Amino acid sequence: MYRQARAAIGRLDPVLLAAIAIGLVLRVWEFGTLPPGLNQDEASTAYDAFSLVHYGVDRHGFHFPVMLVSWGSGMYALASYVEAPFIWLFGLTVRSVRLPFLLAGVSAIPLFYGLLRDTTDRQTARIGVILLAVSPWHVMVSRWGLDCNLFPFVFLLATVLLVRSIKRPWWLLGAAILYASTLYAYGTAYVVVPVFTAIVLAHGLRHRLWPIRNVLVATAASVVLAVPIGLYVAVNSLGWNSIETPFFSVPRLTGVPRFQTMGNLHVLSTEFFRRAADNWGHAAELLQSQDDGLIWNTLPKYGIAYWFSPFLAVAGFALVSSTNIRCARHASFPILAWCVAAIVLMAFVTVNTNRANIAMFPFIYCMAVAGSLLWNHRPLRILGCILVLISLIGFVSTYFGSYRKIAAEPFFASFGEAVVYAAAQTKGEVCITGSVNMPYIFVLFYTQEDPRAFAKTVRYENPGAEFEGVTSFGRYKFGLQTCAESASAVVATHVEAEKLDAKKFVMKGFERYTVLLRR
Repeated sequence: MYRQARAAIGRLDPVLLAAIAIGLVLRVWEFGTLPPGLNQDEASTAYDAFSLVHYGVDRHGFHFPVMLVSWGSGMYALASYVEAPFIWLFGLTVRSVRLPFLLAGVSAIPLFYGLLRDTTDRQTARIGVILLAVSPWHVMVSRWGLDCNLFPFVFLLATVLLVRSIKRPWWLLGAAILYASTLYAYGTAYVVVPVFTAIVLAHGLRHRLWPIRNVLVATAASVVLAVPIGLYVAVNSLGWNSIETPFFSVPRLTGVPRFQTMGNLHVLSTEFFRRAADNWGHAAELLQSQDDGLIWNTLPKYGIAYWFSPFLAVAGFALVSSTNIRCARHASFPILAWCVAAIVLMAFVTVNTNRANIAMFPFIYCMAVAGSLLWNHRPLRILGCILVLISLIGFVSTYFGSYRKIAAEPFFASFGEAVVYAAAQTKGEVCITGSVNMPYIFVLFYTQEDPRAFAKTVRYENPGAEFEGVTSFGRYKFGLQTCAESASAVVATHVEAEKLDAKKFVMKGFERYTVLLRR
């Protein structure tokens, strides 16, 4: 067996192995501590996964929900179900909830190589896999647990199966199941998946790429899997009550669903086309700048795949389009359909990097196609290698250097340590700063409170809002203006701590927060 494994590795493309090695180092180095701290959406998804593992319900009491109520306007449940086994095995920690995203990020490297090799050639696959391995966007999404970042990975895996189903028709079933499962990963899939599958199925039926039996089975399976998410949309659009079944529940959200507040839903109206034009213009600006101003998505100056990537991506898209116009049955047609579906999506939403994440793999794919054409010219080949190397060195030095300080604020570095310390020092009331985004979810995460106790005692500041804030639950209260004078322990920012009467407290400092224990 050892010899067989060694022989199999020996047959692998050495460039692929190098890309995996480089990609692994970039994604694993200081994993769990960079970004420092935890994001509120990470904590929310992870705590609901913890609740499902240990209590069978999310924090709002729904049994195996198809959508998490979360802040009131919903969060996508697939990430919680993917995280659940890791939390069960390793406990509720920052590393355990980020681990599935790391594994998805590393696995995407050989999958992307395979997709390129199956639809273009070996040279293009080699260029593409290196570009993905060193892509700042992909490195960053592999290192923390934002729920929507599973969407492009699952879609990539589905597309690999789709391409290979031409030779192995039953793999179409696996592709269909995965495409349907992306509906539980992110709301943008509600547009992308129907558009993409309609284009691909029409193309496949026209050119008889699969036996009709396989198409029918795959379609039926995807429809069945999509039914619960269809019920979710109906429940929250038509005002129905929540649906409870022995196998899953469909919650009616307490707030307005995100798909209603984020989308351009005035379909086929003058307003729709006006907003679509604005959205496409915004998307073009984002493509050019590669910076949406959100430091957890991209680093300024480095973007998705460095400053030169938009030129290559646009050129590559033109090449993929012309190739499929000349050859109606070209293997790269699913990538063209993927690009078209992403462009259609951008008519419906005002994009930032994570809302447009489904466009990132085809973006890098198109870069590789254009790069492969330039690779045939030795001076351009040398120039390209130098540009990528210099850009990579700059990104690595920034991300593993000054980024830590920049990311400390949006990831609330050391807040969890302060909460855990304060909770352990007293059995009395703990007052938590309101300067943190949704501070209650961090308390639930780091103290691993029983979700049933939370549901019984929680008091909301703004019930029914899109993002419901919590004023108190159990012995925890939020907002120093309401509880600092009576609490046994206070968790405050350093600035807030300076305004409190130091004579009344014993203080312990953390990186960004101070714990004050009443004397």
